[in-house]
Amino acid sequence: MLPPSFAAALRGALAAVSPVSCAGCGAPDLELCGGCRRLLRPQPVETVHGGLRVVTALRYEFEVREAVLAYKQRGRLRLAAELGPALRAALDVVLPPDAVPAALVAVPPSPSGRRRRGWDPVTVLARAAGAPASAGVLVVRPGRSSSQKRLDREQRARAREGSLRCRVDLTGRRVVVLDDVLTTGSTVQEARRALEEAGAEVVAAVCLAATPGGREVTRRRLPGYGGAKA
Repeated sequence: MLPPSFAAALRGALAAVSPVSCAGCGAPDLELCGGCRRLLRPQPVETVHGGLRVVTALRYEFEVREAVLAYKQRGRLRLAAELGPALRAALDVVLPPDAVPAALVAVPPSPSGRRRRGWDPVTVLARAAGAPASAGVLVVRPGRSSSQKRLDREQRARAREGSLRCRVDLTGRRVVVLDDVLTTGSTVQEARRALEEAGAEVVAAVCLAATPGGREVTRRRLPGYGGAKA
């Protein structure tokens, strides 16, 4: 069996020479068609989850969902360049040029996800957004998984409790949590808990996309992004 990192590199090399279809709608011979590229234009929405400010850039549904899955699950790393600007827009809402600086900490992938891919989707996406995030600050505790597939809202919250730990002392540091998809908010809340236990002040969380249900708590449209839908 090929090592995960080698397998991921091989998939990327094959994608470079093989015909592709649009990651969003499946149109042939395009990495991303014009229509789907327009759907990836950021429309930041601010929510509050358990007292934590959360800003997301896209709605995780239809073509947007397919594009994100193609990036995360099917090894189409070049899509990071298409998704990065949306994450950047959400970050700019939380950390405008005049804001007090804050460290960006990525939510880690599940151990099984890391082994399967050989790379970390959130940190790669953050680099594409021009905002490198600290990887390895948060880790999944041994015997725990950060995968929440097929779990309902209450099960996700229970599964997440205590699943992360912070490896460094962050006393007095301002921190923004980064993740790819917001579903129930349990992941960013667990990241917040672990970081605060390490002494950090968690000022916000920023996610690339949110499921429609993930945006249902105290939301508001942000000015300057026409067409945003809550």
